[in-house]
Amino acid sequence: MKLLNRKHFLLVSIFLFAVYLFAQQSPNQRNELEQKRKELVTKIQETKKVLEETRNKKSNSLKQLKAIANQIKNREHIINNVQQQIAFLAEQITQEQDTISKLKNDLALLKNDYAKNIVGAYKARNVYDKMMFIFSATSFNKALKRIQYLNQYSDYRKHQAKLILKKQNEVINQLNQILAKKQEKMMLIGMKEEEKKELEGDKKEEGEVLVVLQQKEKELRKQLAENEKAAKKLNRAIEEMIAREIAEARRREEEARKREEAAKIAAAAAKGITIAPTKKETPKTEEKEMYLTPEALKISNDFEGNKNNLPWPVEKGYITETFGTHAHPTLKGVMVNSNGVDIATQPGSTVRAVFKGTVKSVFIVPGFQTIVLISHGKYYTAYARLSKALVKVGQEVDIKDPIGTVYTNDEDETTEVHFEIYNMKSKLDPELWLKN
Repeated sequence: MKLLNRKHFLLVSIFLFAVYLFAQQSPNQRNELEQKRKELVTKIQETKKVLEETRNKKSNSLKQLKAIANQIKNREHIINNVQQQIAFLAEQITQEQDTISKLKNDLALLKNDYAKNIVGAYKARNVYDKMMFIFSATSFNKALKRIQYLNQYSDYRKHQAKLILKKQNEVINQLNQILAKKQEKMMLIGMKEEEKKELEGDKKEEGEVLVVLQQKEKELRKQLAENEKAAKKLNRAIEEMIAREIAEARRREEEARKREEAAKIAAAAAKGITIAPTKKETPKTEEKEMYLTPEALKISNDFEGNKNNLPWPVEKGYITETFGTHAHPTLKGVMVNSNGVDIATQPGSTVRAVFKGTVKSVFIVPGFQTIVLISHGKYYTAYARLSKALVKVGQEVDIKDPIGTVYTNDEDETTEVHFEIYNMKSKLDPELWLKN
């Protein structure tokens, strides 16, 4: 019987250890989900402020439509987040119900075994019988072993009584945990239903604003044409600056080659050896590459290693225009292209560098106002729609250093910073680089 109990205890111990490992991971995953939900709620609150401003002005605009679209996206993320938490809790509840079942089975076996021991002890309760059991031993050593057995048997019964009490407390604790998790699950379900109602309201408002904006097609097309014209000027200006950087890198590479060759010829001449100059070679630097010093190479690698973890160029905000080619939000059949992202933020917000680097240019393009271009080795970041720059060309900046103040459009009171990332001349999607 003792052997059986040991095997059973081992199996239960293994099971409880597996439950323990699951429980250790669960809080971390739940905490991550809850933290993400709180971040989404904060974003929704920020977007609500923008929507309230546009509603008070009673004028439908693209700003309002983009804010609603962002609101819808965040609500959908919250609903998905809460659904994950509900599923996670359901899994935990099932796991803990299995634990209770195992504990109850274990408790039943302990109680059954203890009852048998009590009955046996009752039957052998006579002291004379115990004495006879000891003195009937055929040797002194066997008599000692029988005494030890009786003592161990008594200790075993006491241990079983304590173990039964412990198991009963474990069952009660597990039941309390399940009750708490069920209550939390019901709260999350209520939260999910509330977000669904809010989502339906947002989608309804989006449809209403869309109808009104579609009636302003002529005005929107004019605005789109102006934006495209300004974007082309910005793109051309940035590409020309990067091209000059590449040309300068090629020049430095050629000068370094000439110095190295001159040093070899001088060293040979000192030994009385004549070396003919080598033919001019095509620089190793190609159009899409550039010569990098060890320092610049390190910055490039560091920048690349922070993909999906770069801070946003503003402390608070949400993306209103995504990277690449996509359909216009209101004009049917019209496609728009963006080399970066637009981030709506609060008026007067400080724009900051997303990584350490060197300011390469500060210039102005109508429609994008003041622009700051920063190099990070072979990578570049551009910050447009600044009311003013707080840095100068050649200045070294560190991550999150202020580089300017965001511009607010007086006509529609839109406050957005335009942000782009380049790998030399290749345009990159900033959303893939910024921290989510």
